[in-house]
Amino acid sequence: MKPTWIIAAAVAATPPAFTIPPAFTTPHVPRAGAAVRPEAATHPRAASADRSALSCAVSSPAGRPLTFSPRIGLTAKPVSARGNLQLTGCLSGDGSAPYLRSGWVTLRSVGRASCASARQVHGTARITWFGLDGRPVGTSEVRTRADRLATQSPADSFLTGTVVSGPLARERVRGAITPAMGLLACATGGLGTLSAAGRLTFG
Repeated sequence: MKPTWIIAAAVAATPPAFTIPPAFTTPHVPRAGAAVRPEAATHPRAASADRSALSCAVSSPAGRPLTFSPRIGLTAKPVSARGNLQLTGCLSGDGSAPYLRSGWVTLRSVGRASCASARQVHGTARITWFGLDGRPVGTSEVRTRADRLATQSPADSFLTGTVVSGPLARERVRGAITPAMGLLACATGGLGTLSAAGRLTFG
């Protein structure tokens, strides 16, 4: 079972330099006679059946975990969360956004949270995108919302929402996050910081 946390972000931050990983796919080869979009024919796609607009690995930067105030505990209470996440190895399953290869997310959110549930979560997330050469290629704003969320894995929807501007505008966002602390540890000691890893999907 996983602890709870909620996030959403608001203020853009200049990301520290980090190495953009190489693509992990091979070029997509369309079947004979198939109609394809120009960018889909010239950029790599995910090797799996994933047809999302974009899917990225998401993690906390080294030495910079997400922070919660006050600490999340066994009883639900108002909590604010803030920090950064980095997106790497991004792949465009439907070929619509092959130029987005990594990103830097600035988060700030509020909600009612306990070690096992979260609700009334809302906020925004600002994502600065980078291309294969590591240069900035755009900024997206995500409006997050999770009303009456009650689950043993609320961190999975920490960025559930919709992109409202910038690249991937109007795409839905879904998170699948694996926190490092177990439910028992959270209940006995509280959760003030969290280093997390998982996947973020758009569309």
